[in-house]
Amino acid sequence: MAKAAKTVEIEITDRVANKFVRDIIERYENIESARGTFMNKARREREAMTSIYEGMAAKGVSQKSAKTNIKIVRALEQIKGWMADLEAEDRKMAQKLAKAQGDKRQLMLFGELPAMPKPTKAEKAAAEAKPSKAEKAEEKEADGFVPLH
Repeated sequence: MAKAAKTVEIEITDRVANKFVRDIIERYENIESARGTFMNKARREREAMTSIYEGMAAKGVSQKSAKTNIKIVRALEQIKGWMADLEAEDRKMAQKLAKAQGDKRQLMLFGELPAMPKPTKAEKAAAEAKPSKAEKAEEKEADGFVPLH
C-alpha cells in the first residue's frame, strides 16, 4: 500500500523533481525489459510445446485430444495441491463430504495424497486444550445464552 503524502508543506526543487521522474522512468524501462525477456522465453517454450504436440500428431494423436489430456492432468495436479494443503481436520471433513456424496473420484484423489503426518504430543495437547465449537455452544447454553436462528 502506498504511503500517504505528508501534510506538511514541503519545497520541491527542480533537482528533486527531475530525480524523481528519472528514477520512476528507469523502473518502468526495467519492467518493460523484463517483460520482453519473459515474453521471449515464454514464446520459445510455447514453440517447443507445439513441436511436441506435432510429434504426437505424427504418431496419430490429434492435437486437440493431446491438449485436452494435458489440461486434465494439470487440473488434477491443482486439485491434489488444494487437497494436500488442507489441515488434518479439514481433510477428514472433506473426505467425509465426498463419501456422503458418493463421489468415488474425489475419494480416489484423497487416496493418492501422502498420508498426513501424525500429530506430535505438543500438537495433541494443544488440540485437547482448545474447546470445540460444540463444547463452546454447550457452555453458552449452560450460561443461559440461547442463539437465535
